[in-house]
Amino acid sequence: MSQHILIIGNSDGIGAAVTRALVARGDTVVGISRSPSPLAEKGPRHLTLDVTSPEYPAVLQRLVSKEDPIDVCIYCAAIGSELTLPDLSKEAQVIEVNLTAMVRTMAALTPDWLSRGNGHFIGLSSLADDFYNQDAPSYTASKAAFSNYLVSMALKLKPHGVNVTNIRFGYVDTKLPKAEQKPMMMTVERAAEHVLRCMKTRPIQLSVPKPIGAILFGLRWIQSLRVWTS
Repeated sequence: MSQHILIIGNSDGIGAAVTRALVARGDTVVGISRSPSPLAEKGPRHLTLDVTSPEYPAVLQRLVSKEDPIDVCIYCAAIGSELTLPDLSKEAQVIEVNLTAMVRTMAALTPDWLSRGNGHFIGLSSLADDFYNQDAPSYTASKAAFSNYLVSMALKLKPHGVNVTNIRFGYVDTKLPKAEQKPMMMTVERAAEHVLRCMKTRPIQLSVPKPIGAILFGLRWIQSLRVWTS
């Protein structure tokens, strides 16, 4: 049975790969991103809009109130910025895109889902949410809050028939990772397969690949010891 799916941030990376996979299987997709869709006229409906724009909440409300009900929303939008002191000018923008706009998106969709007793919000987070990164503090902080918020909302909404899934990815072959070493990096197509599987199984959280998550968890404890003993 086809679904009506809203994808935020689908002009490239994982979002574009998910869009292609959903269209191929017959779902109806509406995309919103700050860049035009690479699928162009042959692709699904696409709105070119930055999630930090003042118009973004109103556009979401129009999609919810005036069009077919949205069954699933997949939030893929994310940016990162390497911090070079003394310039902190981009830090707030990273948090705005990665966290605040996601919360605004969920706020626009949830009332309708609650009234119908059905709906699914999927957010793409990062295994870096459990890691201190002095070179990109806004990214890791935004992803830590992102993951915490989605898991908390999953527990809040599940009794009402609304599912929330937080997917924590390791390195994916997109323009976002800046590290010199990128162990176990997966393709965007493989990442999209995980997203589609979560649409079916609806877990609260998925962390992939698990070995990278374990390594970062260990590094976080080492970092914590350094903080506690400093």
